[in-house]
Amino acid sequence: MDDRERKPYTYRIWGLSAVVVLIFLILSFNLWRLQIAQGSYYSAMAKGNVMKLVKVPPTRGDIVDRNGKLLVTSVPEFVVHLNWMDLQQAKGNAWKDVVQRLAFYVQPEWPNANQTVESIAEDIFANIQNHQWERYRPVIILDEISPELQAVIAEHQEELPGVSVDAIPVRSYPETNLLGQLLGYVREISDAEITQLNKNTDAQEAGFEYAQGDLVGKMGVEKSYDFWLRGKEGVQQVEVDNNARPVSKQLIQAAEAGKTVQLTLDADLQKTVDDTLDQVILDIQKKNPAAHAGAAVVMDVNTGKILAMTSRPAMDPNDLIGIISEQMADKYWPQDPKRASEAASLNRALTGLYPPGSTFKMVTAMSALQLKQTTPYEQIDDRLTSLGSLGAQQQGIAEWGGNYFGLVNLYRAMAKSSNIYFEIMGRRVFDSNPEMIGQIAREFGLGIESGIDLPGEAKGISPSAEWKKSYFTNINENALKSRDEALAKIESDYAPKLEQATDETNRQLVQKEKDTEIKKINDLYKLRTLEPLEWQGYDSYNNSIGQGYNAYTPLQLANYVATMVNGGKHYRPFVVEKLLDPITGETVQQFEPKVLNTVSVSPEVLDQVKQAMRAVTTGEGTANWLFADVPEFTGGGKTGTAQIGSKDTISGEIYNGVFVAFAPYDNPQIAFAGVVEFGGHGGETAGYVAKAAFMEYFGWKNTNGG
Repeated sequence: MDDRERKPYTYRIWGLSAVVVLIFLILSFNLWRLQIAQGSYYSAMAKGNVMKLVKVPPTRGDIVDRNGKLLVTSVPEFVVHLNWMDLQQAKGNAWKDVVQRLAFYVQPEWPNANQTVESIAEDIFANIQNHQWERYRPVIILDEISPELQAVIAEHQEELPGVSVDAIPVRSYPETNLLGQLLGYVREISDAEITQLNKNTDAQEAGFEYAQGDLVGKMGVEKSYDFWLRGKEGVQQVEVDNNARPVSKQLIQAAEAGKTVQLTLDADLQKTVDDTLDQVILDIQKKNPAAHAGAAVVMDVNTGKILAMTSRPAMDPNDLIGIISEQMADKYWPQDPKRASEAASLNRALTGLYPPGSTFKMVTAMSALQLKQTTPYEQIDDRLTSLGSLGAQQQGIAEWGGNYFGLVNLYRAMAKSSNIYFEIMGRRVFDSNPEMIGQIAREFGLGIESGIDLPGEAKGISPSAEWKKSYFTNINENALKSRDEALAKIESDYAPKLEQATDETNRQLVQKEKDTEIKKINDLYKLRTLEPLEWQGYDSYNNSIGQGYNAYTPLQLANYVATMVNGGKHYRPFVVEKLLDPITGETVQQFEPKVLNTVSVSPEVLDQVKQAMRAVTTGEGTANWLFADVPEFTGGGKTGTAQIGSKDTISGEIYNGVFVAFAPYDNPQIAFAGVVEFGGHGGETAGYVAKAAFMEYFGWKNTNGG
């Protein structure tokens, strides 16, 4: 090739060489500028990056019944997430436009259908603001979204930075309202709960601290065993720059699922109790539409294990997941004080306080027998005159239903539920030892907290002479303080009015108004302090038949019967049998029965009262018909028709149906207590629930094959 032909190629090579040199010069210049000229600037920027450790929530543990039946679990559910980190990538105030667009897209499925897009956007802004304390975790904007909304968000993903649809584990209660109040529900922790839950000994031993944003159990087992159910949180490391924008994420430690909690309760027995109580309430409503509530407890008499615990109105924890509508909130927590008793969130078996009515008569009997104030065979003439003087008769309560049972001893008095007999015994006990009935009641678990492994237990009232004096002394002191404050206010209010009176006639009118106000205050004070501090004859009579100040929970009534028939061992009731490893199924922790105390009542007296309870369900007993068609039944019980209010008041003619029982007789295994509000006679209402529970537990059949 000659020089003429070679020349074009030479020019090309020189041109390419010049381009390469130029590129290297540019790269070198930029490298010099970044590393040397502006090195200090970028070094400072890099130093401004911060590593944040973000908690990764674990999957909450399951809850199962004693046979392993699943009652509570966590299931994947699609939710709309708003990731604060990613949202901050929007420039300037553009993130607000993202929220506005998101509000528009979610409006069709927003819980409150009446809200405008602007109002929904404000709710989302508030939600973001509430989570400012932890900016690197996504915020749930809407849960349980439909496939249609999922598609809409996916279609507009480019205009919704930071918004995503994710599947997260959400609490699920597959049996809906079965054991609703006992199981509880889960929601975000409150400030008050942070302090409370951080006192949990298990959490303290593990070095765990609750913090804002945690999901925690709000009642029931979900609350009392929250630490074990919640599992162990994972840790994610997030690097953010000095503008709080994320740079990178790295999982440091994976989350560990919570423990499986196995209950002492039997789901099949629970359903039987639930269904029967529901039917009883429906039947009562035909005559009394106001009837809507009741409760029942079945427990193992030899361990304290709770086998069933029902409360009506029912609660479905699924209703309390995510955003709660106003209508749903009113169902569970009515704002109207007049409807407070309708709250479906109330576990009446645990926190409902009821007069026990005649089911308390066993306490009176044990007290009289233990003090040797009577024998099982002493006969009393069932007449009001048997109470003694005319004054004593006037303070006593006539026989129920206008009945006259003739001569009654312990067994016949219990069978017929004689008021007169137990009033006489109650008065004898009080005259011998004013504190005896209250002492015996508390030994059997009445009027004291049982220590059950559930939150919110009510204490109740087991009255005595000392209790009454202390209780009404406080009332009198408060009434006196309230009266003096009210009178002082009247003086203050009327002093200028009297001074400004234009003439004597006007002054007299103002003075008359003042005197009227003073009289109202003094009348109210007299009314509030009318009850004497000292124990009266009518207190003994009322107390001995389970009326007066007596108030106990169905749980306490069941434990009281269990203690009577197991030989006098008062157990701490409990609902959780064990904690299981969610992977291997192995037992992590086993909970054992615990005897709180052994009663002072002798075995002989316990056996005599047990025989008296058998008389209630046989022969001429008030519940002799209840188990007549169940040949295999042996055991005992006690009916109660508990007056809600005082005589001559509106509620004085309203009665709760109360029933307690145990079975079988020779080797008692389970005890029952039930209350049906407005139920009237206990055997005809709560008694049916007991019958169904016994038949289910023991596999008994009635003569009709049912």
